[in-house]
Amino acid sequence: MSDHHLSYPTHHHHQPVFYGTASSEDVPVEPPMPQTSSSYAPSSSGDESMDGSEVERSSDLSDAAMGVGSVADSEISSRQTVSTLHPHDSISQRGDQKQHLPVPSIEGSVADMHSFNSDDDITLFKKLHGRAFASQSDGYMLPADDREHSRLDLQHNIVKFHLRRLYPYPRWVEWLLRSGQAQPPAVLDIGTGSGRWAVDMALQFPHAEVLGIDLVPPVLLNVDTIPHNCRFEVDDANLSMAHHKNCFDVVHARSIDQGIHNYNGFIYEVAQTIRPHGILMLCLGSPQFYTEDRVPLPVTEPGQEGFTWLQALLYRAYKALHHRGNYGIDAPLYWERWLLANPNYENVQVFDYYIPIGAWKQGLDENDTWVADAMKINIMHVFEAFRPLLLTDGFSTEDIDTMVKGATEELRDQTIHVMSRWMYVTAIRRDVPWHERLEEVEPLNYALETLIVAPSPPGTKSSAARSVGFSPLARQGRGPTDSQERSLSQQ
Repeated sequence: MSDHHLSYPTHHHHQPVFYGTASSEDVPVEPPMPQTSSSYAPSSSGDESMDGSEVERSSDLSDAAMGVGSVADSEISSRQTVSTLHPHDSISQRGDQKQHLPVPSIEGSVADMHSFNSDDDITLFKKLHGRAFASQSDGYMLPADDREHSRLDLQHNIVKFHLRRLYPYPRWVEWLLRSGQAQPPAVLDIGTGSGRWAVDMALQFPHAEVLGIDLVPPVLLNVDTIPHNCRFEVDDANLSMAHHKNCFDVVHARSIDQGIHNYNGFIYEVAQTIRPHGILMLCLGSPQFYTEDRVPLPVTEPGQEGFTWLQALLYRAYKALHHRGNYGIDAPLYWERWLLANPNYENVQVFDYYIPIGAWKQGLDENDTWVADAMKINIMHVFEAFRPLLLTDGFSTEDIDTMVKGATEELRDQTIHVMSRWMYVTAIRRDVPWHERLEEVEPLNYALETLIVAPSPPGTKSSAARSVGFSPLARQGRGPTDSQERSLSQQ
């Protein structure tokens, strides 16, 4: 399939299927339903998300082709973008700007929370090496412009079509969000990005209220396409969430790790927003590529055995974050142990799944072929999004061009068969009063535990056996054990 002509599977083009059963190895065992459970079978609804053809180019992206000029070429204020989505309403519900918004919140202002109104002239974006970024974060180093939100739209559909739904644990989620409850159900999407997951959830559950929060509003959504039960707020998930206490039945956070300063503290804060028996869903695409046998690609240098531009580029972007003091990308290593130790949660489940990057795998059906081809395009666009990060880390434009070109050619030519690993960790909110974290946990040794393989020392063959973190063998409902999370000093 050409990179320039990606279209949805015919049976998904207008009516995406969210409820099909994924393969048995990808679906974890669900926690037991509360005794008060009742059946609920929502109907699938149409998808307004863009198709892959809107993000069809790889290393030769242009601002004109992607429509990025409106954001990336200048700093954008909330007056210019936020008011487009909410012309008559505050984008935040705090302080004096509080409106009659669907999801309840505690009264009064919260001192440590940002509040943005459509009339405020607050710069939400900053320009860095030709791309637009959220101005309030120095840690999250992927852009926040039209081009990146188009990529996030595609990535959202990849995950959705691979799962054949918007979330794991469908029986549990659909029970939580069933209609006819005395208290209307509500959903929170933290780090909503392009907003597509929130919009799709609002379409699927029209009786539920859906809120998406991020440091910038979705830049591609048209107000006319946002469902009546969905809204977006500019908010910083690193700050207190007391204003959303006991407001949500489902809380979702996908690929926000590098933007969270203290992930364990974040998990505690989020707990106070979740109603009893509600579910927290954390998701991440790993910064590590895998072979078709699910073995991590090695980190080697040109000329060494097992070298790929794919893993070389990914590793350099990963280390560039570390050089900025941002180790949040390694937080998924600790999700399971943090949730197990947290008195606010129970029924912690961990599972992962692997998506071929390109349709090289035999026996793929129409749906999975689309997912594989779309993932290839998505990865090519991620490489382009790495440019500002790598430039700030000291790489020259020429070196970046060499790496991006080499990695892109490996994907296009399918000279190697690689897979992208996605991880879900979920937990159920216990029916107990919220427990605040009262003391700091033992500092984490990020130097010894890492989510990506260690580089091979000069003269060695490869580093494929030196991976740490989530084990490729960690499957249904089981996360990695401490013995599986080996430190480099033990190898």
